[in-house]
Amino acid sequence: MFWTFYVISVIYCVYHLAKRWNKDAMPGGLGITPGLDMLAVLFLAPILMVVDVTLTWIRIYKEAEEARRKNDKVF
Repeated sequence: MFWTFYVISVIYCVYHLAKRWNKDAMPGGLGITPGLDMLAVLFLAPILMVVDVTLTWIRIYKEAEEARRKNDKVF
């Protein structure tokens, strides 16, 4: 069970890092080196995934609450 969660969390973190690397990379091969980021992911992936999912959930809930309040004020 732990290994399944660990593998899923590593895949999740690598996916998000790859999106960031593609955004930050400069043309011509200059830019960032993902080696140290990958080492951090290998050790901290479960913690990073839980924190990221929690913060994303809080952000989505907050935006929905603000939209609901904004809709209520219109009427």
